[in-house]
Amino acid sequence: MATDRNSKYFAIYNELKRDIHSGKYKAGSQLPTEAELTRRWEVSRPTASKALNALEKDGLVVRAAGSGSYVADLKEKGRRGLLGLIVPALGTSEIFEPICAKIASLSDAHGYSLLWGGSFQEGGRRGSSIEKLAAHYIESAVAGVFFAPVEFCREYASINHGVVALLAEAGIPLVLLDSDFVDFPQRSGHDLVGLDHFRAGYVVTAHLLDRGSRRVDFIKRPDSAASVSLRIRGWREALMDRGMVPQAEWMHEGDPEDPFFSQALATMPSLTDAVCQNDETAAALMKGLEAFQVAIPERLRIVGFDDVKYARHLRVPLSTIHQPCDAIASCAVELMTSRIAEPSCPPRTVSLLGGMVERESSGPDRRTVP
Repeated sequence: MATDRNSKYFAIYNELKRDIHSGKYKAGSQLPTEAELTRRWEVSRPTASKALNALEKDGLVVRAAGSGSYVADLKEKGRRGLLGLIVPALGTSEIFEPICAKIASLSDAHGYSLLWGGSFQEGGRRGSSIEKLAAHYIESAVAGVFFAPVEFCREYASINHGVVALLAEAGIPLVLLDSDFVDFPQRSGHDLVGLDHFRAGYVVTAHLLDRGSRRVDFIKRPDSAASVSLRIRGWREALMDRGMVPQAEWMHEGDPEDPFFSQALATMPSLTDAVCQNDETAAALMKGLEAFQVAIPERLRIVGFDDVKYARHLRVPLSTIHQPCDAIASCAVELMTSRIAEPSCPPRTVSLLGGMVERESSGPDRRTVP
């Protein structure tokens, strides 16, 4: 999770990287010293050193003990430029950490340096820092941007459309991570890579149905990403394939951390099996239901999506769909490099398989329990 210190590190790192690629610092020229960066940015010396070390690791800087840090000859190193990363959920959604780290590594292998956005916790309108970051990337002349659309705020649609419009107007290629920013059946004109959300929704629902469920409900948060609507479609299809017609009252939208929402679900005798939109929602709901003595999986069986690390360590380990994070990152970089090489090719969608991980929360087969 991003901290204030890490935000400062990212700021120093990104500004120096931008200045190197823009030509402000020529090959062989000396960068500001650690002491100068410390005074200017009001950070500790280790934080300044960390930024310079990261630039050295990227092959942009050569550091000489007792002398300073100097810009490397990028032509000799075959550098192609910068790529940008806009992932508002980084630091709050566990799946994006390994995806972004892998994208950084693979971008470097393709001759690109990756700019990271850091924290999005500025004051004012939620989207202001995201829009500023997009503008910063345009100013930095990035070759492309990886973007995971904003969710969980009322203005998410306008923020997403605004960011995409800014980048499109600047002619910067965009690769979407995990979700489009428009709901199905609409499709934006940008490359997209993520989990096959429709299939994942079908698989988790079928998992419960195969264990004797006669009804499976779906639980979601307000203002969720377009990927959740695809999971809901998979849930519906799995039910209909078993001869069940999903009813409006089987869909529940609310904040699982709200005790009133948890209480409403706890007092619903017909709620015996539930698919939650992701592991975070499932974990929060399980905790909320504890206050109302709802036993899991005996009274209510729950499944989620993402297979985050803590899913296996919950009081009742959570059944879920595993996210193919490495494959998402690899495909994202592949899409980006080919998009830069062939800007006019049609937009592509890469939907990756995620495996079902069975744990205690989905309980035993009710057909075999006396």
